[in-house]
Amino acid sequence: MRTKFRLGRLQARAKDTRRTILDSAVELYLSQGAENTTVSAIIKRARVSRTTFYRYFKDADDVLNQAVIRDFQGLMADFETQSYEQASLEEQIVEDIIWFVRQLRRRPALKLLFANNSRQLYERIDESLAGCFNAAMACSRPTYERARRTGRLRDGITLHRYVEWCMFVVMSLQTVNFPFAANEFRLREMVKDFVVPSLVVTAGEAKPPQEGDSGSPGKAVEYLLQND
Repeated sequence: MRTKFRLGRLQARAKDTRRTILDSAVELYLSQGAENTTVSAIIKRARVSRTTFYRYFKDADDVLNQAVIRDFQGLMADFETQSYEQASLEEQIVEDIIWFVRQLRRRPALKLLFANNSRQLYERIDESLAGCFNAAMACSRPTYERARRTGRLRDGITLHRYVEWCMFVVMSLQTVNFPFAANEFRLREMVKDFVVPSLVVTAGEAKPPQEGDSGSPGKAVEYLLQND
């Protein structure tokens, strides 16, 4: 029993140390830029030894990737606990996109994807960018399947294209300072008037369900790399 208790304390301490390093790194990334943040700076901010740092992370890029992955994992956990079905398909699509926009704005590591819109940054976090597509896929799939079952998908809108288009819209809202983006009412109206019609037809135009695809990161992730 004592051994298990001690092991539990060690695991909790290791988790706290790892979290402290990640939090310290993100603070530095946001305040001075990821390209100017060194391992030494992270160690100093986190108040850990160099040996401790390398016990948890390989290098500065590993910290950066793990910080982004942690935020995507948190996003997915929140989606699982709060997701519910809206009365109409149109309302559901709007709510999905607005929810994702809110999540990107409130998670510090994900802000890096848009605060420093450079190819160099995206190349450093290439291994964690797939998490962006995976998160968008999981959040979009239920609504996509609802549209497919009811025959509401526009011609050619597979799951891959559905997710890719939603990601393009969300990322554009983050990277371009659109005047309406800060006003949620106007943002909802924009999504309803321009995004929803590009994905689904009206209930009166419903057709037999069409096949979708399994989706893959491909072009959706490339959007980030192309906007430097």
